[in-house]
Amino acid sequence: MQAVCADVACNAFLVFKRSACWAIRGFAYALPRRAACGLERVLTPVFLALVSALLWGLWWIPIRYLENLGLAGAWGGTVMNAGALLVALIWTLSARGRSGFLLSGRSLLGAACVGAAVASYSASLSQTDVMRAVLLFYLAPAWSKIIEWAFLGLPWRRTSTVALGASIGGAFLVLGGELSLDSVNTGDMLALSSGIAWAAGAGLIFSDGAARAMPLTMVTAACAVLLALPFTEGAGEMQVVPIAIGVALGAVYALPILLLTLWSAQRLAPAAISFLLTAEILSGVASSAILLNEPFGLLQLSGAALIILGATSEVAAGAARPWGRKS
Repeated sequence: MQAVCADVACNAFLVFKRSACWAIRGFAYALPRRAACGLERVLTPVFLALVSALLWGLWWIPIRYLENLGLAGAWGGTVMNAGALLVALIWTLSARGRSGFLLSGRSLLGAACVGAAVASYSASLSQTDVMRAVLLFYLAPAWSKIIEWAFLGLPWRRTSTVALGASIGGAFLVLGGELSLDSVNTGDMLALSSGIAWAAGAGLIFSDGAARAMPLTMVTAACAVLLALPFTEGAGEMQVVPIAIGVALGAVYALPILLLTLWSAQRLAPAAISFLLTAEILSGVASSAILLNEPFGLLQLSGAALIILGATSEVAAGAARPWGRKS
């Protein structure tokens, strides 16, 4: 059964990747062969990052579903990540040529940071509004730009200042336009810290770039499980059936998302992929507003617009610069 789940998850990843390649090849059919190959190399991770972003935006649905089944608090995300870990571990151990699955210290630390981001983000979804969690996480492009400037040697531009200011202003509006900490809850802080951890992890993974996506995913899922355990206390007695459902969801839903995200993170600069992942706002905010009737007034709308502006301004200004790192 575990081997079947591993094959399903890996095949889903390959289907997304090949679909992206075919779509881009069709788009670039009229171009010279050399230009078309370059376009495919650059746009494939962009397309896959957008797909993963839309799927991340729906992450709250299985979390809340498992919560209704009895996996309260952070247990839903923890069990899903455990399912992803189990399948990734089986696939890695059964694969040939295991020397290709060794990770450098930088890749290990990057995957651990991404695991911390996944754990804190999953926990935040059960402790604050889905909209607030999604929007506050997407201060990540601002943190990513700071990391690129401070640690990767990339330049700080005027648009970088715009991005940082717009992102912080947007977070202020999303939280109700108040400076008091009374409006900030534990879930909000988890969402903020998740964005910071993601930005750090993406920077480390991109700067190394040599590891394969599956072992990165395995380490990410393992760290997500371990780091979420402190948030799982007091959940009471749990039934076997909800746990089994959560593990299955982790194998067929969480694992392909992690693979898509980490594969793209190796090939796109941190700020670029953080920008692309803001597409999650579209599916996350829209789905939560429709299905949960969460409040989304003028302040939240203005805050969302500022966060999106902050995420897009730096990339729009540098659109002529290549995003791709490697094929």
